[in-house]
Amino acid sequence: MKKDVFLFRLSFSLFVVSALSIMLSFFGSYKNGNPVEILFAVLTGVLFWGGLAAAILTLIMLNNHRKTQEKKNKTNKKRNNSYTIGIITFFSCKEAMIADIVMIALIILLAVSMFIPWAGQDIKMIFASLLLAAVYAHSMLNGVNYKYIKSINKRSVE
Repeated sequence: MKKDVFLFRLSFSLFVVSALSIMLSFFGSYKNGNPVEILFAVLTGVLFWGGLAAAILTLIMLNNHRKTQEKKNKTNKKRNNSYTIGIITFFSCKEAMIADIVMIALIILLAVSMFIPWAGQDIKMIFASLLLAAVYAHSMLNGVNYKYIKSINKRSVE
């Protein structure tokens, strides 16, 4: 059970690292030939794609373990729409509500910044990176695996 909580937290962290790694591109460049700038340019891609792949793998491991546990406990019934997809579910719990509000605010900020001529590309890139992190948070906190993690935590308190 502790392994499942760890996998969820690890996956969540890796998704956030993947999204925020986009901001490292401010410090990276392939054109100048400066070794530090090249390192940051490579690091941006490695953290983005590597973090994304690792996050998905840990989430798949958690999901498989959750399904195994539910079959073992014979709780694989559809209850209270608990098997809806996280990306299309909104406001399913307090944590998800915060993530959803932040995501909606970032969508609005990014959309508005697209129409402001003096808003630089850097501002738009920051908003896009934060929005991606918020979308990941929205999806994970509204998903069935988070409900499973919350039920584990509830059982351990009782």
